[in-house]
Amino acid sequence: MRGSLLFVIALLTVSISFAQKFSAKEFLFASSLSEKKFEHYLSKKFSPSGNKIRNDTIISIYSQKADRKKANKDSVLRTLETYQSNNTFSFAFFTSSKKEFEENKKALYDEGFFCPQDHDSIGSVLFQKKSMSVLVNKQEDEDTVYSFLFQQADLPSVGKIKYADDLLQFYSHEYLVAVFGDKNVIRDVYYFSEKEFMKCTVLFPRTNRQAVFLWEDELNMCKLGTVIVGGNTNTGSSAHYNGLIDENVWHSKNGVYSGMSLNSLIRLNGNTFKFHGKNSISPYMIIPENNGSLDFNKNAVVLGCLNPNGSNELEKSTVEADKIVHENLGLYVFMMIFYPQPAGNKRQIDLSKNDR
Repeated sequence: MRGSLLFVIALLTVSISFAQKFSAKEFLFASSLSEKKFEHYLSKKFSPSGNKIRNDTIISIYSQKADRKKANKDSVLRTLETYQSNNTFSFAFFTSSKKEFEENKKALYDEGFFCPQDHDSIGSVLFQKKSMSVLVNKQEDEDTVYSFLFQQADLPSVGKIKYADDLLQFYSHEYLVAVFGDKNVIRDVYYFSEKEFMKCTVLFPRTNRQAVFLWEDELNMCKLGTVIVGGNTNTGSSAHYNGLIDENVWHSKNGVYSGMSLNSLIRLNGNTFKFHGKNSISPYMIIPENNGSLDFNKNAVVLGCLNPNGSNELEKSTVEADKIVHENLGLYVFMMIFYPQPAGNKRQIDLSKNDR
């Protein structure tokens, strides 16, 4: 919370003074402020002007105080809105000044925030830098309002990431950079086939800890779709890589890991299961069911086979695991695919809408 607030103060200090551009110098200065000094700063510039409720969350509204020393009153309208949810603090700054809007948007580019859109893009634009995201928006109508919605994610430390399932906490490329560092996270392309591909993020590329993140929002590389562990490295950066990559070491919380034998997987599940045959649309993928200790709806598993021509059972559209486990085909866990669960998504309140 404190880091997010102080970052915003740095930007607002520039916006309100109309004198300087936002720079790292202002950010470092703001970061040195204590909580008490921040509250004092806020009380000098803004006054509480009410609350509103959206999605059962209380949003506090603040209005800028008028400068009584100035003979000519500033016609620009500025307000702040804040809310706290799931240990995440969000802060929105609204202004009626187009000049102020353009200057501060450019400042975000200058400070190294990732934003794939052009500087003059119309509508909502997302800026991201590590744990901080800023949604910039303009509503141009009778009462034009420009807004900056700041949100800082409460990210786990590296030491708390023990299982592959724990990677589902990262909802953007920049979040991964914030925790694991630039050297261990790259932007890449994942190939489903020669003609079908999409942008992705690779964590620990070409190592035994590699994990591939596919995003629902490819442009901004956020909104997690799936995390892929194990399997072939079907990424652009690995296409011409001739080195050897050791067996993937990520385990799921329920005990599944790459290289696990089919027999061990059946024992872990406590029951047999079915998987698609080798000539199906999804060869060797376990049918998403929950008929044992493992929920294949939640985490998908794709098998590999060292001897695909060793049994006619594999020619069937679906194969019973217990009927083929003893045929010495070398069936094993090839790939695990993890899906974010809706219940685990952090609720986001859109403060960029000026519905006061």
